[in-house]
Amino acid sequence: MNNMINLVTLCLVGLAIAAPAPQTANEVATRIVAVSKSKPELLSAAVSSADPDLLRVALTDADPALLEVALTKANANLLGTALTRGVKGNLLRAALTEARPDTLETALTAADPQLLTLALTEAVPELLG
Repeated sequence: MNNMINLVTLCLVGLAIAAPAPQTANEVATRIVAVSKSKPELLSAAVSSADPDLLRVALTDADPALLEVALTKANANLLGTALTRGVKGNLLRAALTEARPDTLETALTAADPQLLTLALTEAVPELLG
């Protein structure tokens, strides 16, 4: 009987450890934007070319309205540039939480890819807002 109780306890502890943490309201909102409002080709470009850590930043920390700008109005190549390895997560976070929507749209539609990379790797976070 003790072995059975130990086994059940072990299984319950394992499930509790393996269960993902509850999502915040912002995380739910960003996922709704990603699934229901994004252009499929932009979502595909973002997911296929993104550094996983940067994608996590975008889907966890972004202002949902700014994420919507990125996933509906961006140039796919520039969106890919913003999510590629080497971009600093804190700078991407600043761009997706503090930028004005029109500024973010311009950065993701008309920027020179090398300048966008430079901004997301070398800028002072406060300058991206």
